[in-house]
Amino acid sequence: MYKLTQFPEILRMVDGAFIPPDLANTDYQQYLIWLAEGNTPDPYVPPPPPIPSTVTRFQALAVLAAGGYLSTIKTYIVTLGEDNITRLAWENAADWERTSPTLNALAAMLGLSDAQVDELFIAADQVSA
Repeated sequence: MYKLTQFPEILRMVDGAFIPPDLANTDYQQYLIWLAEGNTPDPYVPPPPPIPSTVTRFQALAVLAAGGYLSTIKTYIVTLGEDNITRLAWENAADWERTSPTLNALAAMLGLSDAQVDELFIAADQVSA
């Protein structure tokens, strides 16, 4: 069985070998025979984007606003005392770290799963001012 890749090469699943599309290559000839027999290679599936470990405050706020979460967080934050660590972090952090306990507590308050927070970080990483 074979799999298409993001490169011109074909991945042979049995041994993980990459086969260049060269008619003089016997492995490529075997692949063409395999195709002629009516077989279809598995499609190329790109890997998921990496999850950024940090995003800027602006990026995070933009994604939270787009997702409809920003007003809920702001309403919650004003209920906290001015010296509360969560409020201080919310109001002053220049960058937001994915592993931040404060960020994860806010995510839990919103009912967001780890996967949803990862998606927000991936989206935030694409935001630019």
